[in-house]
Amino acid sequence: MKSHWKTMTFGRALQESLERQGLVRRIREQEVLQRWNELVGTAIANHTQPTRLRNGVLWIQVRDATWRQELTMMRTGLIEKINDALGASVVEEIRFR
Repeated sequence: MKSHWKTMTFGRALQESLERQGLVRRIREQEVLQRWNELVGTAIANHTQPTRLRNGVLWIQVRDATWRQELTMMRTGLIEKINDALGASVVEEIRFR
């Protein structure tokens, strides 16, 4: 009789479990917030603070209007840079406060 159980590594089993529960995306969202300085560079990080990332929308607190305007023009490039660094499409939209 053939077994219906398939074998896999613990790491793969954990990954599949996280995916089924929708937690992989949440983990990647937290990674953006934690790695902010590395992902956007020192110049941008010195004038901004990511406040939250949910369902692909990243909210960023900007220290002044000049930087807000500059980042608005850089929005598409920032999204691509962040997603490339993470190897996944985590950020779909950026909003500034």
